[in-house]
Amino acid sequence: MNRSTIDEWAPPLYAVIDLLVIMAPSLAIKVAADRGGMGDADGLDLILTSLVIGVVHARMAGRRLLDEERMAVRRLDMWIAAIDAIVVLAVGATAMLLVVLHTFVDDHASLANRGYPVFLLWGGVQLVAVVLAELTGRLVFWWLEPHEQRHHRRHLARSHRELAEVDKA
Repeated sequence: MNRSTIDEWAPPLYAVIDLLVIMAPSLAIKVAADRGGMGDADGLDLILTSLVIGVVHARMAGRRLLDEERMAVRRLDMWIAAIDAIVVLAVGATAMLLVVLHTFVDDHASLANRGYPVFLLWGGVQLVAVVLAELTGRLVFWWLEPHEQRHHRRHLARSHRELAEVDKA
């Protein structure tokens, strides 16, 4: 497998993985509800919310990876940032949902009993996870990639040290 094949297939594959990570919690809840005898259309709103957020973010994440592939000085930096973003998304899309739903059980129950749409809370938590993942991916990539300013500052510092050594001699 050559480098151009990887460059061609990596962004779409990354986008699919991204979509699956976002969809996993809603699918797990739907499967658990169906197996528990509560199978009806109630869980579909969570699946549709996750699908909309997932498709939009998968496109965004695939585009980010494609752009980073073009800009990357070191390809490893791009992959480290991409994996970090997926991990943050996976933890955020699952753990944050569990924490929010577990911590505020009574509040959610009273809101749901009054007709408040649960998918809005679900979507809000997933949007927070998506934002955290995107910030992580972009910041890690920016932090790892060499910058012209850093190189310039190192060069200036080296020049100042050399001048100080000349002055001492």
